[in-house]
Amino acid sequence: MIAYHILCHANFSQISRQLEALYATEDVFLIDIDDGKPVDLSPIKQWLTKSNVHIKRDSNIAWGGAGTLRKTINGAFSLLDLDKSWNYYVVLSGQCLPIKSNELIKSRLAQLNKTQTSSIRGRVVPTVDVEELRILNDSERVKPWGDRGHTKLFSLPQTIDPQCQMAARWRTEIVELGHQSNVFLRPCNNLLMRRREEFFSEYQFCVGANWFNLHRSLLEYMREDRFTYELYEVLSTTLIPDESFFQTYIYNSQFREKIDKNHNRLIMRPEHHLGVRAFTMSDWKSIAGSEALYARKFDTNVDSDIIDKVLLQRLEADQIKKAG
Repeated sequence: MIAYHILCHANFSQISRQLEALYATEDVFLIDIDDGKPVDLSPIKQWLTKSNVHIKRDSNIAWGGAGTLRKTINGAFSLLDLDKSWNYYVVLSGQCLPIKSNELIKSRLAQLNKTQTSSIRGRVVPTVDVEELRILNDSERVKPWGDRGHTKLFSLPQTIDPQCQMAARWRTEIVELGHQSNVFLRPCNNLLMRRREEFFSEYQFCVGANWFNLHRSLLEYMREDRFTYELYEVLSTTLIPDESFFQTYIYNSQFREKIDKNHNRLIMRPEHHLGVRAFTMSDWKSIAGSEALYARKFDTNVDSDIIDKVLLQRLEADQIKKAG
């Protein structure tokens, strides 16, 4: 019933526990690994012997560019061919965990399947004038912009800040060197800007979380739709296109009437910070009280006890239900 696409790059001992929690013979799993550096896959070796567990490796990934979007689209389309029986494509990171039982997850998705509804969070972003946006680099040389650990970011002279507003994301151009873990941000040239302005005067630009549950019918249609590839061409050199591609496609298609904006993820974002923080034991009440199906992110290097508690709680709940 479910096709799980797990995007990961490290901590495969934790991913093994994730697989153990999610695994069902009727589902299919694609483990998609960013392997810009050597990784130890021995913790998940037992899972790779399963006929419904597949692995893909890609070293051309850098934060902010189109690498994550490419692998998401390719993974979704690959899963259509790997298994014909699933109804929902569920994207998780290697730091996600299910916080509800597999039975409840399948029951919730079965209800959505009656109307072929996709769960995805998104919103339309109004266009703004480029003159209103803040300049990120007003110097005459390339400047370091940030370091995401696995990606170093640089901005060229006179580049606006694409993080100052969501509408600014398509006002700059990303040049990605994923195999070198570098990303360069630069101003759009006049031709590229004209192309984007014309495109977004016709289609609504939308953004949202890149964690979602999409119905198979949507992905089957997308694979054959020319607009999919036109949209990819327009968005692939924008900042973080994996947080806008699927939303923009859906909101400008016949599938916009089949959206549940509850993407069934519990995510903690620190105040005044764009990133996502890892759960700790102090978050247990929030996790236990949540109606979400999945939560991110968990990190054994931050707090392994909360992972133990979440998985134990699921196991105990299943045992009580079976006993009853």
